[in-house]
Amino acid sequence: MPKPPPRVPHVESSFVLRAELLTLVPHSMSTIDRLEAEGQSPKRIRLEPTSRVAWLRREVTGYLRHLAKRRQSAAKEDHDADDQELVTRLKQSGPPPEDQPANPDHQFAPASATSGRNPDVKR
Repeated sequence: MPKPPPRVPHVESSFVLRAELLTLVPHSMSTIDRLEAEGQSPKRIRLEPTSRVAWLRREVTGYLRHLAKRRQSAAKEDHDADDQELVTRLKQSGPPPEDQPANPDHQFAPASATSGRNPDVKR
């Protein structure tokens, strides 16, 4: 079998091996296997004549871009939902206290007026 050419420093291979894939993609190997079987992630390639497998680097970077876009759109939807929830709560809570008329019948007397006792109770 011919000897492979020496690796050139600072030149990326067009293949991503398993160890590097696990550092790039935020999934475990079992999740990668499941997503690959469902057709939701890049497919592995067998490196002949060995039993090693690799993924195409351009497909992996495309998948990572897809994850980033999905995350951004989910964050935007969460932000929009939070804004809508705040608007709904504000509408349900009624006018703020400064916009409500003062009602002296429901105000508490100062503590010194009753000396902390209930005026209706005779002692």
